Amino acid sequence: MKKILYFSLIVVLTFAWGIRFYLVNREIDLPVALVFQKGEEVPIEKDFFINSDEGMDGYNVTVLDAELVSVENFLQSYNAVEEAENIGSFTDYIYMVRVSFGNQNNPFINEKGIDLQVYYLKGTDYVLSLEDTCYRIANPDMPGTSFSLRQGTDMELILPFSVMSSQTSRKHVLDDTPKLQISLYPHQKLIKLY
Repeated sequence: MKKILYFSLIVVLTFAWGIRFYLVNREIDLPVALVFQKGEEVPIEKDFFINSDEGMDGYNVTVLDAELVSVENFLQSYNAVEEAENIGSFTDYIYMVRVSFGNQNNPFINEKGIDLQVYYLKGTDYVLSLEDTCYRIANPDMPGTSFSLRQGTDMELILPFSVMSSQTSRKHVLDDTPKLQISLYPHQKLIKLY
């Protein structure tokens, strides 16, 4: 009798949890993924990452080039071998993405703009984040990872993303080329690197 009572209780609780799960999640709007080609000028428009008042409307992003290099080659190409100790010990490769940012008509100079800390490279089953030390090395004139541009101007940057072989192999990254994510809601805008 106790077994039947326990079984009935488990069935009722599972059913109640299922109904609650459905009711909580039924109205979630998932972002619509939009994929763009390398070299295409992609307007950010009213899309955002965390909240709708980020104010990136009027900016556009273009992926110009991308290359996967070893940390050693990256440091040698910038004559910055002494910076090796400042790069995470698990970072084996750097995915260098050359990007152009433009401000067509965003009036919020020095107020709102681009925050590169929320930019990621997304593969099917992995995410690569910006490597801060390499960003400073590749972009020595930039005071930080957030900026705004005057209307009608543009700027090129190198965005270096960390590839840790312990989490994602070089072969996997090459076989499943990531895309640069430039917004998340209501449209997840992704730009192909090749």
